[in-house]
Formats: sequence, structure tokens, C-alpha cells
Amino acid sequence: PSGEGGAVSYQLQVPDHIVPAILGRAGAVVKEMMEMSGATIKVSQKGEFAPGTNNRIITISGSQHQASYAHQLVSAKIPQM
Repeated sequence: PSGEGGAVSYQLQVPDHIVPAILGRAGAVVKEMMEMSGATIKVSQKGEFAPGTNNRIITISGSQHQASYAHQLVSAKIPQM
């Protein structure tokens, strides 16, 4: 995590085919995670990948507590390899 003061930011790389499970229909799932955690969750645009991968970038930001909770919520949607 990076940031200063009370704000932190996490970046996760998620395989492109997992992203729909995180976003939900019309963004419903990601909105619910943002409301539950209070953090901001941004997903890179379709076709916008981490360099050299097919992974989309998810950025989570908020207070330490909010971002940590949102990170747990997002991670729960990602199947463990």
C-alpha cells in the first residue's frame, strides 16, 4: 500500500476473465463493495492491461481501514489459483 496521512492506495492485478465477477451487472457488485467499505474501487478499462499481461488493474483507495476492508472484499471475489 502507498499513501500519506490517513489515505492509502492498493493496486491489484486481476485476470481479465475475473473482472465481471468483481464488477457485477452494471457495476452493482463493485458499488456494493464501495458502499460497504467506504473506499473507492477503480477497475482499468477493458483492453487496458498491466504491462506484459492480460491482467486488469484494480486500484483501491481510502483510509487504511476502508482500503484494507475493500481489499478483502475484492480478494474474496478472486478464485485462489
